[in-house]
Amino acid sequence: MAELGAQDLQVLGLKKSFGPNLVLKGIDLTIGAGEFVGLMGPNGAGKSTLIKILAGVYQASSGEVRLGGKVVRSLADSHDVAFIHQDLGLVDGLTIAENLGLGVPPKRLFGPILNPRAEREDAERALNLVGLEMPSDTLLADLTAGEKTLVAVARVMDRGARILVIDETTSTLPPADANRVISSLRAAAAAGASVIMVTHKLSEILDATNRVLVIVDGELVSDAPTEGLDRAGLVHMLMQHETDSRSITSARENQEPEPVLELRDVQLGKLRDVNLCLNAGEVVGISGLPGSGLHDIAFAVNGNVKPDGGEVILHRRGLRRALVPPHRESQGGFGALSVRENMSVSALARWLTARLIKGRMEVRDCTSVAKELSVQPPSIDNTFDVLSGGNKQKVIFGRALLRKPDVFVLCEPTRGVDVGTRSEIYRLIRELAQSGAAVLVASSDAEDLFSVCDRVALAVQGSLQPLRHISELTETELELMV
Repeated sequence: MAELGAQDLQVLGLKKSFGPNLVLKGIDLTIGAGEFVGLMGPNGAGKSTLIKILAGVYQASSGEVRLGGKVVRSLADSHDVAFIHQDLGLVDGLTIAENLGLGVPPKRLFGPILNPRAEREDAERALNLVGLEMPSDTLLADLTAGEKTLVAVARVMDRGARILVIDETTSTLPPADANRVISSLRAAAAAGASVIMVTHKLSEILDATNRVLVIVDGELVSDAPTEGLDRAGLVHMLMQHETDSRSITSARENQEPEPVLELRDVQLGKLRDVNLCLNAGEVVGISGLPGSGLHDIAFAVNGNVKPDGGEVILHRRGLRRALVPPHRESQGGFGALSVRENMSVSALARWLTARLIKGRMEVRDCTSVAKELSVQPPSIDNTFDVLSGGNKQKVIFGRALLRKPDVFVLCEPTRGVDVGTRSEIYRLIRELAQSGAAVLVASSDAEDLFSVCDRVALAVQGSLQPLRHISELTETELELMV
């Protein structure tokens, strides 16, 4: 065995159990300096558990973590290692310089007198590491999501981190912002840092990493170089069963359109004269850059936001609508409540008789939907906050299904989910349209739009462009626009 460097990370026989449930079943891996490693796997496979053990949040049931050959309880105790999670750990109300200085002693001239010039110089040096050119006194709240992520990367790189663990940090970013972050991480690896990136995006694995690790059901099932690997090969590594993509077909292509809901000359904040018609049996997609008002349109369709002007026309009496919100953690679920309670909260009238809930019927219906969506773990008594991201998304979809709506409003439906769950969601969306529902998909992910939508409109420069058939757009065109 080759001699280990001071920066080499080893995981040996790592196991983790939660009660009788064995989540990690003996993980062995070594990551060296200068490697850019992608970590993938289905939701619930154990990726997050592994990261939390490395970060010291969980303690392993057995096995070891070694850094430079020395056993460590966690990597969080080392100044050479940094973790960047989805929440970034930044403060919107502070400037870039102030965020970069969090957790370190302030620069002082003497005594209590601060040295703002030195702080600015330090901030500019840090920003140069990630190629971010903007004044360090800019409020973080004024940055795009990608720029905020670059600030988080700059902060840990400037403090000398030589191992960067990126935990789905790019999952919520539009392609342009995600590419900036990936380029910065690639440069860090080229300079000798070790980068471990958890992601569900196949393009990021293929374009950026030199090695891919796949965890399935708590086991490391693949450890392969990325060179020579294409999209089909990577999907084959990830999927344990074959997906018949031919079953995803356009709904009601040859039928006369039946309008269900319409936005007519609607005014929404910066958006003007928004016109959009949703037809039964059709999947309509809308997309746009951050700040374009994309999700405001979705909320207006669902009735959560009242337009500043114009009309929202319902073409059916008693029309029912259901929403899957863009941010499942803050908008979608109640962490302390059970899967059953999260699913049934918007459909309680289904089981209401003489002001009493028929509990057995509620349990029966929720269990049926959870089984149909393959929610894992399968018990509807589990609390929402113990589920993986993809399974939380399934529960929120289940809530929408139980309402049996005429219109489904789906915001970022596959955000942060794995390849298998993404395929399941796409199939579900097509089935909803085939059953006669009108479906609106509001997404910044081009793959969502090309996989399920019949027509697409883009929110650009304060307006929603006319709907175009999906065949009229190329993926390159759409990726550039969103």
